[in-house]
Amino acid sequence: MKNSHTNISFFGPGYVTKAVHLLKDGVQKIATSRRHRKGRGTLLVTPAGVKSPPPRFKYPWLHFWEPTRLTWWVAVLFIIGSALFSVGGYALTFPEDAPKALSTGMTLDWIFFIGSLFFTSAAFCQFLESMNAGDSEGLYAEEKLPDTFQWMAWHPQRIGYMASLVQLIGTVMFNFNTGNAFISDLNWIQQDVLIWTPNIIGCICFLIASRLAFMEVCHGYWGWQPDNIEWWITVLNLLGSIGFMNSALYSLAVPPGESSATFSWLAAFFTFQGGVCFFIASYLLLPEMFSD
Repeated sequence: MKNSHTNISFFGPGYVTKAVHLLKDGVQKIATSRRHRKGRGTLLVTPAGVKSPPPRFKYPWLHFWEPTRLTWWVAVLFIIGSALFSVGGYALTFPEDAPKALSTGMTLDWIFFIGSLFFTSAAFCQFLESMNAGDSEGLYAEEKLPDTFQWMAWHPQRIGYMASLVQLIGTVMFNFNTGNAFISDLNWIQQDVLIWTPNIIGCICFLIASRLAFMEVCHGYWGWQPDNIEWWITVLNLLGSIGFMNSALYSLAVPPGESSATFSWLAAFFTFQGGVCFFIASYLLLPEMFSD
């Protein structure tokens, strides 16, 4: 999508994800949805190239501390949650190599449940971040945001907001999925209703949210940007969501005598694979935040 409004051009896949302001002397001010949402400001492009401010940190990849920013909490909470899912997935996939303390079902249930709580906390912070981006830098020409902090708002015209909302719903489904796993003596039908159903709903939400985030970065339905850290974050999140979906599909409970040890192993492996992808993507949120 490309529209013109005075000296501003808008781009995006149905949503506005980039606004290009034409200034004097051929200078362009470029505002993108994700950079704006993450508080990274705009880019100035001159005929000589991109003009960016001096970097705040010489080595943003090694900077980890900024608790005054909501984006930092999003990253840290997602890192902890995905690390717990990675540990739990590894213990299920390779029980012979996992510490004995992780070999019990109750321990693993607690690992996944606590991990899901960190996921939900991170997703809620991300949702708040999407609602309180401040001045919209011309991305949403008709929208005026209040000056006060918003705890609830409806911005369906923002792709970042919709991705955050859908992912938050998915994490809540994982809370039900992992919490119901503590219920004992469930038959296979009850397992599918109480455990598998919220799991598959959560995985679908994660896939949708990851796809929207990918489109937000690419300003289209597809893009190849291997030199862009934002692109890698969204690609890894998409791979993690695909892993969780595969895990859910292989974990569908069936009548006794028809279950497959191979399917159980694959469900555990894809949980581990998805958790690792989410862990790496969550870490990359930190250098993204500290990079100008």
